[in-house]
Amino acid sequence: MCLVNGLLIAVHGWAEPVANSAHHGVILQYHHIATDTPASTSLSPKVFRQHLEILKTEGYHVWGLPELVTALRAEQAVPDRVVVITFDDAYDDIATTAAPLLNEFGYPFTVFVSTDFVDRKQHGYMTWDQLRALQAQDVTLANHTRSHLHLLRRDEGLSDRDWLQALRREIDGAEQRIKAETGQNWRYFAYPYGEADAAIIDALQDWGYLGFGQQSGALDKRLLESGMAPRFPFNEHYRELADFRVKASSLPLPVVQETFPGWVFAEAVIPELRLQLADHKGQLTCFASGQGPIKVLSKPQHVYVIKAPKPVAVGRSRYNCTLPVAGEAGRFHWYSRMWIRKRDDGSWYPEP
Repeated sequence: MCLVNGLLIAVHGWAEPVANSAHHGVILQYHHIATDTPASTSLSPKVFRQHLEILKTEGYHVWGLPELVTALRAEQAVPDRVVVITFDDAYDDIATTAAPLLNEFGYPFTVFVSTDFVDRKQHGYMTWDQLRALQAQDVTLANHTRSHLHLLRRDEGLSDRDWLQALRREIDGAEQRIKAETGQNWRYFAYPYGEADAAIIDALQDWGYLGFGQQSGALDKRLLESGMAPRFPFNEHYRELADFRVKASSLPLPVVQETFPGWVFAEAVIPELRLQLADHKGQLTCFASGQGPIKVLSKPQHVYVIKAPKPVAVGRSRYNCTLPVAGEAGRFHWYSRMWIRKRDDGSWYPEP
């Protein structure tokens, strides 16, 4: 990433024009597997089982997160349709409901743990004994901070430097607790609420962590090492099996260069996203959260200018773009850009 004329620019090489090259994968993200928890962070056991059945019967390869990370970093070819299953927060229904289903199918998975909730034995969260039992089943345990704080909501009076030091204590502290209790020390980190900005992402990378977000999309090496690798979130609002099939089978969008005005906005804004893609066939289609399809202006050299008709809403939102995979009906390259907008008075929005 670099800042040029006030725009954050990411430049990537692209070496995978077709699906058969298979240097990509998809990471799925879940929270609760339950019917009595908030719909925005829950998926019913029935639908979760259907996800697992699709993965088993429709040609997918379910890998552990370390396996995919190692292969992508080493630029090793992987089978097409590799999928990784992850959970955030270490809720106890992961152990009591999700894990038995995953064991039935023989699928590895990862839990990103917010350690303070486990340490104080908070109701609804796993215990360290439960996490160690999962570890014995070859489950990866990774970092989700100590207290699941909002990384962007700096305490009043703290300088940028002091806030980053506070965040490092949160993140390193969780890593130390996971290592002390389980011996695992992957330095994989999932951003709470999927929120960050350039300064936090850069700091996380400097501290030696591999970051995972909550924005949609498949990933390859460049996205894995971007500081906020994409994952597809699933919950009761995104439960349609047709939608799951499209997302699980997706490929990364062949982005050569992108420019965008930043992550966080303190006023009404219509952010302009510019993407330059590698040579490709088909039409790029983009959508804005809460606004549906949005205009995509095509320019020479496979440059696209994407801009919603209305300001992004207060809270977290995204532009999602897809491109058909040449020769494979029903498959798409997928890209997501996250936006975060404060209230008009500059204050932070509440969580739903």
